[in-house]
Amino acid sequence: MTDLKAVAIMLRATHALEGVLKKDIESYGINTTEFGVLEYLYHKGKQPMANIGKKLLMANSSMTYVIDQLYKKKHVDRLKNPNDKREITIDITPSGKEFFESIFEHHKITVKKVFNILNTEELVTMTTLLKKVGYYSEELLKKEEI
Repeated sequence: MTDLKAVAIMLRATHALEGVLKKDIESYGINTTEFGVLEYLYHKGKQPMANIGKKLLMANSSMTYVIDQLYKKKHVDRLKNPNDKREITIDITPSGKEFFESIFEHHKITVKKVFNILNTEELVTMTTLLKKVGYYSEELLKKEEI
């Protein structure tokens, strides 16, 4: 198999997986970005908005919009830093936490369905190889060897 074929297969698989995840997440009345923010806050606790944007690879303007949408749904609160008015910390609300917990188990079942086709060894191998390619690609970008 050629490198180019491997890239094409990986991109097609990623696109299909994203489609499954998007359909599942949108069935809960939120989009994938909102889900990502809720998941991050649920697992990491309150965070500066800039940290969330960096983690989810989002521009500040896009992040503001997503936080606004989650705030309207009462899933998050904005907390101002009394020492630095420019810094806004985002926290998941009790109702946001309850909402996330109510959808996360079903979401995990959907993800499990996708990967049921692989045995444990295949899943570990796939994860290891994808990390290897991903980390090496990041190194190439940092070294500007591309």
